[in-house]
Amino acid sequence: MGRLPVMAVCILVMVALAVPAFANGVSGKQGVVSKYASRAYKGGCAVLQETEGHVSGILRHTFGLFNPCLDVVKGCAGLALSPVEKTAGYVCKVAARPKAAAKKGTQDIPVPKKPSMPQ
Repeated sequence: MGRLPVMAVCILVMVALAVPAFANGVSGKQGVVSKYASRAYKGGCAVLQETEGHVSGILRHTFGLFNPCLDVVKGCAGLALSPVEKTAGYVCKVAARPKAAAKKGTQDIPVPKKPSMPQ
């Protein structure tokens, strides 16, 4: 949809919402336009409130079913991935340990010192 039709729809919605307020404020008695506009406005509000009730009920029921399903998936994933997690934990534990001292039978090769320079 182009920008022009969207702007036109927005302007029409604004005018439709503003007409009842201006119609009641212009004169003391209600005109024909004011009656129909206020009826349409009240009817629209009622429809929106009813729709909101239905939508919130649907969402509540949907997520009421969805949360236990997520719990089951999380439990199954925990069981399925436990070997991987245990292996990763073991590897991290081994890597964090300090290195073992050199074996008794082997000796480290001494590193020669640099000769000191005369000053």
